[in-house]
Amino acid sequence: MKKHLLISSLALAAATGAATAQEACSSYEIQRGDSLRELAIEVYATEDFRIIFDANRDVIGSNPNIIRVGDILELPCLEDVGRAPALADTEAERLAAEMAAELVKAAEERAEKAVAEAEARVAAAEAEAKKASEEAVVAARAAAKEEIEAARAEAAALIRNAGTGERPEIRDRQLLLITGGNYAPFTDESLPNRGLYTHLVETAMFRAAPEQAYKIQFVNDWSSHLDLLMPTLAFDATFPWSRPNCEEAVALSEDDRNRCETYNFSNPFYEVVDTFFAREGSGYEETLTYADFAGATICRPEGWSLSHMDAVSLYEPVIKLLRPTSPDDCFHALMEGTADIVAIEAHLAAEAIERLGYKHRIIENPNLAAIKSLNVMTHKDNPDGEAILETLNQGLAIMQQSGEWRDIVSTALRHQMENG
Repeated sequence: MKKHLLISSLALAAATGAATAQEACSSYEIQRGDSLRELAIEVYATEDFRIIFDANRDVIGSNPNIIRVGDILELPCLEDVGRAPALADTEAERLAAEMAAELVKAAEERAEKAVAEAEARVAAAEAEAKKASEEAVVAARAAAKEEIEAARAEAAALIRNAGTGERPEIRDRQLLLITGGNYAPFTDESLPNRGLYTHLVETAMFRAAPEQAYKIQFVNDWSSHLDLLMPTLAFDATFPWSRPNCEEAVALSEDDRNRCETYNFSNPFYEVVDTFFAREGSGYEETLTYADFAGATICRPEGWSLSHMDAVSLYEPVIKLLRPTSPDDCFHALMEGTADIVAIEAHLAAEAIERLGYKHRIIENPNLAAIKSLNVMTHKDNPDGEAILETLNQGLAIMQQSGEWRDIVSTALRHQMENG
């Protein structure tokens, strides 16, 4: 598995920058650092990258996770994708909409200016520090970091204040969130900031509600989150979990239907590629259709959603399911012959296969993959649940507008690639 698979083009624009301003009904040449998600946000004001992917399959290929610098993409017209701007019913509504848009635009411009000025001061401070002692360099960087954090806090406040809605109230108490370890690069107490996803959640909470007290606790028995700790309301939220296709509940497994009926979900904080792995030479590693998996034993760890498999009719008795407690158990079962296929996230598989010594013996099927989101969940019986998710969604939006989301993701993935 090549290490570039760790970086999803749907999730990350490189630190060199994101897509420049574009318009629908035009062509666009892919630049370094672009992603389909950011192009969709820039052009269509939505995270639904499939608008661009579906119109350019002949250029991009079958895997939306890989786009190439220099390729020319056609950006569909707004009318063709059903996103033509809506007209206000009354003159008053039109004026109100224009005023709200101007407020948000002005806030974003002030936020960008504040961050740019702080970063310019950082560059100047670092240039000066080269002439000073090592202690002076450390002090200058610390001061610069404080300035950037202050600028980002100010930017977040500006964006919050420019919004037309009010943040929902959460009872005056400390929120308790739960996650688990051994899920690099997303959640583990040994990782910087306790993992990429933990860092995103904490930053979102701070940007949207800096006064809110909260605590994140690690419980490595992931199944206990949904079986015991969340149903008893011992914790307010748990992350990261995939959201099944709840709109098609009839096609879901019992566990996924129960997840849809019992929990509410945040907006996606991150997306990963879920795919299939098999022994080299088995044939499963190169098949082009899910139908060829019929009769096979597929291993997927306990507690992991089966929604992407249900959607393509990979459920019992069409296939046999093996559900051990960990991804490592699945790969051992594959090599021992008690499983034919492992269904798992690509980034986890790459790390596990390398660590277990199965490189070149266990191969990814590049033809059959699905993109799934990772979300925060709250129990529907929690009276603060919806307010918690709305607060996190607001913080996520602030991070995405300011570029802080991209900085956090690129830093974490760079650490993962450099340290394994």
